Amino acid sequence: MTASEATDDGSALVEFVYLAVLLLIPLVYVVLTAISVQRTAFGLTAAARDAGRAYATAGSDRSGEARAEASVRIALHDQGVDWSPDGRVVQCQPCDYAPGSQFTVTVHSDVSLPLVPSWMCSGQCVAGIRMTAHHTEQLGCFSGTSDTAPVETC
Repeated sequence: MTASEATDDGSALVEFVYLAVLLLIPLVYVVLTAISVQRTAFGLTAAARDAGRAYATAGSDRSGEARAEASVRIALHDQGVDWSPDGRVVQCQPCDYAPGSQFTVTVHSDVSLPLVPSWMCSGQCVAGIRMTAHHTEQLGCFSGTSDTAPVETC
């Protein structure tokens, strides 16, 4: 064994550990971010759909909006997503529960990136992703509580 061969002993292990750490840390971070974004997307989609169902069965706009917000809160809590309403959840023109009328549910949430300090996300999150889900519902002939519209109009 020559002197140059003896100095390379164990360097492959050091190089492997160095490269593994250098490549695995970003990979783990990307996977954690993807999981967080997917969890929020799934929660927002379910929340928008559930809010539409809750609003459609309420019978009045005031009661429907309260039910929609409650169902969004429950659906997002199940996924571990924090949410606070920033305006109306349900948009409709007019909100009269007539058969055939449409309304749209829109739900927003900010996904903060993993391992980002909370002080960077106070107020508006500069280190995050804004996500939105929409669901449009049309009231059928037998939904809502409108007694004035005849069934033949559907």
